[in-house]
Amino acid sequence: MILEILKLLVDTVGALFVGACLLRLWMQWLRIGMRNPLGEMVIALTDWIVRPLRRVVPGTGGVDWSSLIAAYLLAFFCVVLLAFSTSALIGVLRLPGADVFLGLALIWLVKWLLYVAFLVILIGAVLSWANPFSPVLPVFNALAAPLLRPIRRLFGPVGRFDFSPLVAALIIEILLRVLQAVSYNWLGTY
Repeated sequence: MILEILKLLVDTVGALFVGACLLRLWMQWLRIGMRNPLGEMVIALTDWIVRPLRRVVPGTGGVDWSSLIAAYLLAFFCVVLLAFSTSALIGVLRLPGADVFLGLALIWLVKWLLYVAFLVILIGAVLSWANPFSPVLPVFNALAAPLLRPIRRLFGPVGRFDFSPLVAALIIEILLRVLQAVSYNWLGTY
């Protein structure tokens, strides 16, 4: 039970910080201004790791590489922390090789990217129904637009309803399950 609680804590805190780094990358890639409540939160959560990396890794080609590297480093730290904690709790000090840690960190990074995409779509859809005049709704719409645009081309609105967020959420859930299966089969872990 302690191991499950530890995994939940590492996964939650890791998702918060890695997700914020990925959201920062995404917002800068789409050239969404950071002077809004979401941007300010992202900056507050990520500046401590992204700013020092910017001195070493500049952004090029419209990609904020320091945010991506920060997200990967945080995912790697979470994987290592969980592996060492699990080994200590079980009492076995046999750890996998560095390649497993690097692979797991990449899998967790993709998993958290999918979760961020899901949350962006979900929050945007809920805000459009519950509070269409919210000051952050344009930010969520701009973030979700590249994800929903191809789906809207395939499936137009049904009457006055847009089911593209639902289809996108379903696709993301399928991708998460495939990622979990690949992770389990490849590394023998989740």
